[in-house]
Amino acid sequence: MMVTLRQKPNVWAHASTTAGVDALREVLIRAEIIEPSLTYRISVPAISEINESDVTVLQDTGSKSAQNFLKDISPDLCLWTGDNLDTPLFSLNHHVSRPVALINPNIKTLLGRPWIWRKTVMRQFLRPVCYSFAERLEDVNDLRSLGLAAKKIEVIGPLLSGVVAPACDEAERDHIGEILAARPVWFAHKVPLLEIRMVLESFVEAQRNAHRLLLILDLEDRFSVSTFNEISLALNLISQSRSEVVKPDPSTQVFLTDGSSDVGLWYRLASISYMGGSFTSGKVPNPLVAAALGSSVIHGPKVNVFKELYVRMMERGASVALEREKDLSSKLAVLMAPDQCAEMAKKGWQVVSDGAVAIDRLVDFILDKMNLEK
Repeated sequence: MMVTLRQKPNVWAHASTTAGVDALREVLIRAEIIEPSLTYRISVPAISEINESDVTVLQDTGSKSAQNFLKDISPDLCLWTGDNLDTPLFSLNHHVSRPVALINPNIKTLLGRPWIWRKTVMRQFLRPVCYSFAERLEDVNDLRSLGLAAKKIEVIGPLLSGVVAPACDEAERDHIGEILAARPVWFAHKVPLLEIRMVLESFVEAQRNAHRLLLILDLEDRFSVSTFNEISLALNLISQSRSEVVKPDPSTQVFLTDGSSDVGLWYRLASISYMGGSFTSGKVPNPLVAAALGSSVIHGPKVNVFKELYVRMMERGASVALEREKDLSSKLAVLMAPDQCAEMAKKGWQVVSDGAVAIDRLVDFILDKMNLEK
């Protein structure tokens, strides 16, 4: 008797943003931990300009390469989030019998197409869709207008990847906290060379209104230390370095970190954190890390990396965005007030927690849909 080996269950996950890729990756990794036989591939459209080693870039025109990609992986389920449905890539789902789950889909463009309102076209277009998740209750009506049954639509909130907060030595944190006593602490993370002067001059201005303010400064490039020393000396600042002393003393004004290994410690000590690069390159840290550790977030206008997360933080009042460098010092002084910091930190934690419901639900959905053990 010939035994047919069951093909490993395979998921094709498609996203159009970095945040979408990160969230889908977390969903699939967690599902794989529960069911090790599960395999998956993540793809993005070429226009997204996302370049990550475990992500396949698919051209949206002349989709021969995309067809070959799907033929090679032969997925059992497609997860589609963010990207427009009115694209050649999505139309590939019409050529095979493969269930598609929409996750907070972008359907605004589709709703504006006159041809979609022809009933036969609409039914054919949505034929592969087995289920749709919506971020908000208001989105349900749009999905219903496209002909999706109410029983196939579920509101799960925003799709955000979780944050693994960097650890720190709790005893050291408590010890440094005792040394600092009630001093307000500002952490400037991954500050590039071109922002060092701005940060230090803003500190000088801010400390006039925030008595005994301490700046913990993390440089993006260790070769920038000489520039820091020159500017610090010119501004008559009392500075110390983690590489020379383990902790700041009561007279220290600026404390220079020793790389990113202790970032979890600095975020926990600082009531507010500046996201370096947001006035120059746009290569900024993930703001959810600061929010997860109770530090309020302030940044400039350039947040090219993690843009979706910064937008969500701003929308929820969990961060402050500045347009001008000269506003940094005055805003810092205002935000250093305990009630201001506490309120922003609370909102930041809510943003961090937002995505947990969606992640958990999608893991269950994948396992249920593919009849895998939980």
